[in-house]
Amino acid sequence: MAVSQFLRPGNLIETIHAYLTPSVVRSASSIVGESESSTTNALHSTVPALLGGLLNSSSTQEGAEGLAGMVQEGGYGAAAENPASLFAGGSTTSSVMSAGQSMVGKIFGDKASAVSDHISSSSGVKPSSASALMSLLAPLTLGTVWKMAGPQGQNGSGIANLLRGQEKEITQAAPSGLSHILGFGGRPVSASAPAEVYEGQERATAPPRDAILEQERRATRVPSAHFESRPTSGPPRWLPLLLIGLIALGLLAYFMARGRGTVRHVGAGSPVGLSRVSLPGGGNLSVPRGSMNYNLASYLATGNNAPRTFVFDNLNFETGSAQLTPDSNQTVSNLSTILKAYPNTHIQLAGHTDNTGTAQANQQLSLDRANAVKAMLVNGGIDGNKISTVGYGQDRPVGPNETEEGRARNRRTELTVNSQ
Repeated sequence: MAVSQFLRPGNLIETIHAYLTPSVVRSASSIVGESESSTTNALHSTVPALLGGLLNSSSTQEGAEGLAGMVQEGGYGAAAENPASLFAGGSTTSSVMSAGQSMVGKIFGDKASAVSDHISSSSGVKPSSASALMSLLAPLTLGTVWKMAGPQGQNGSGIANLLRGQEKEITQAAPSGLSHILGFGGRPVSASAPAEVYEGQERATAPPRDAILEQERRATRVPSAHFESRPTSGPPRWLPLLLIGLIALGLLAYFMARGRGTVRHVGAGSPVGLSRVSLPGGGNLSVPRGSMNYNLASYLATGNNAPRTFVFDNLNFETGSAQLTPDSNQTVSNLSTILKAYPNTHIQLAGHTDNTGTAQANQQLSLDRANAVKAMLVNGGIDGNKISTVGYGQDRPVGPNETEEGRARNRRTELTVNSQ
């Protein structure tokens, strides 16, 4: 029985790769400041990574419907009609990158940094470049999925069926090891049967997940011949673990002794997860690895002039007010130190809220919170003329306001680097 054209019109990866023409790659290369060959590798790695994230997101009915709603609210279906415009630079690219960054965070959650780091290492581009390319490609990728689901399938179930039907291709095209980060596939939309297809269409049949996982395990498994015919009276089981631990300690001591990198882990006795960021002029700062300040400092060190948006972490306000909580002061203090090291940087602070209360009150509260952060930066010695503020209130949610988790994600402050 043939699969409906609305569920399987073509290969998603090949379709998106076709959009990445030499001129598009050239533009993307200019935006992130990487060579065209490295940019091509990164783009081709990013496509299956994003599709894998969408595959996971669509594994529940709520997640699949959220993807469909995201496309319709953001108008991303049009992205597939003129993809070159997304990479043309200017305000369009800046807007797409900002929206894409929020989309990447919604698709991958706390795995977003691990995914971009993996793309960076596998393609040879900087982590900041990999993150920027993910943000640029996310709207195009989701828009393509939505359009290929067809006019009768452009809802949660249609998108989920399309992605599950191409799970094998997505898994095989992803950079080696990425599937272990994402855990491609997840649970089906329905626990008892595949999602219902529209009346008059045939039911999509996805490749058996067990077969895909077995194939993946075989591809990464060490040949069994290395373990055959082991004597039963060998060395104790704990001996290999001890040797591995000693080797790891030796490597750690070696890298700590070198200490020449721009960013390195702080030595023993420092708080867990902190990394030392070297700043211009010989200064340095210890911040949590993967935090907003860490990513901002790493980005500014590249000298890239393309606009880039970062979402603050550990920046919280008292309920219903613009008063920062005491544990948030260090975040602003670290930001001030970074901006002093890059005095030509112009930034915008944008406040966002959930939908609790009136839209007018939320807009004012979000602006007050952005201004509160600006005031602290100015008091810390940053030129106020290089900081603009805006409050969007509840108008730009990145999560569902129907859940506490979604509302928490919507209550955020963003920093956009406009130039440096």
